[in-house]
Amino acid sequence: MAMTRQHHRQAASPATRLTPWIAAVLTAAAVASPATAQNPEWRKVDNPYQEDVEYAIGATYDPGVEVNHVRWRTFRIETPEEGPFAAGEPVRTEVTVEFENRGDKNAKILVILLLEDEAGSPLDRIEVKPFKLASGRLKERKETVELPAEVVGSTRMVYVYFEIME
Repeated sequence: MAMTRQHHRQAASPATRLTPWIAAVLTAAAVASPATAQNPEWRKVDNPYQEDVEYAIGATYDPGVEVNHVRWRTFRIETPEEGPFAAGEPVRTEVTVEFENRGDKNAKILVILLLEDEAGSPLDRIEVKPFKLASGRLKERKETVELPAEVVGSTRMVYVYFEIME
């Protein structure tokens, strides 16, 4: 027996009837999200930029600053292996920074991250090797360092330093 249009409507489940509505909501969310994510409030700051920020190893931090048309998008310090780590053990740690050069000149960038405990006492220092960022480019720089297990477990703040070298 062939199904008529009326039979087809009656056979449709509530989920089938909601499908166009769900698709419309998901489409609206997808369209709105990228615009929001790509338009943060950029703070224009002096060269060099320096600031103490709360931070835990493994988190991604968005400085949201712009120095001479260069935007510092994110940094992340993470340990590829799961802890806990034995006291005195060197821990392989990856440092990732992401910048975007919106200017018309190439830039040479220096980043230093001073790891601190919750009281602001210094624990260790990570200096990302200076690198060039071409005009109009986005670049992610990743480096591997070794940190003592105590530093990995105690870091609660990072003093960030970002300079465009002349």
